[in-house]
Amino acid sequence: MTNEIKKMIQCDCSCKKKAAILGGAVIVAALLAFGACRLACCGSKTMVIDFDRVQREAVAYKSIIDQQKNYEEKVQAQFGLEAGALEQKEKDLVAKKGKISETEFKKKTLALQKEAMELQNKYRFQFQQILLASQTAATQIQDSVETTLQNVAEKAGAGVVLNKAVTVHVSDCNDLTDAFIKALNKSVQPVTYPNPESIAPVAGGQ
Repeated sequence: MTNEIKKMIQCDCSCKKKAAILGGAVIVAALLAFGACRLACCGSKTMVIDFDRVQREAVAYKSIIDQQKNYEEKVQAQFGLEAGALEQKEKDLVAKKGKISETEFKKKTLALQKEAMELQNKYRFQFQQILLASQTAATQIQDSVETTLQNVAEKAGAGVVLNKAVTVHVSDCNDLTDAFIKALNKSVQPVTYPNPESIAPVAGGQ
């Protein structure tokens, strides 16, 4: 039973990490798709943007990520309490082994395993909700972000904008990151982060 609890906790941490990674990936993917498809006919230069920096430093995106982190920390703290209580129940049961019948011990062990699985599913679901809340918030500002990217790229004469992370070397004069972040902070305001509890993950999970 102890291994069951540990596996559950590991799964929870993995779900949290996945949510954080995917939350950022949604933002980057949306920007990259726009850059590749919409800017091709607007200029002759190929320039780059450090989208990781955009997420960290642009106020609107930083707000989304910070709020996601806050929700994750609250869920993680509650999970810790419930997982700890379940582990204590397991220890109490183990202490009774030999004092109760084998049939009763197996019955209570199965009940604890069922609780562990339900707890795991409960928190996996909540982390999926948080991820979808971040995606929803990012979608709310996407039109404004696309317009800002278009304006910054056109001003610089860029026809193609790449993610700096996939390039080998780029000179500073071909890096639009600072200009894009500055423009975003002027034109795109933080949005209200939706309550994750109000969002139902799609069938099959994320």
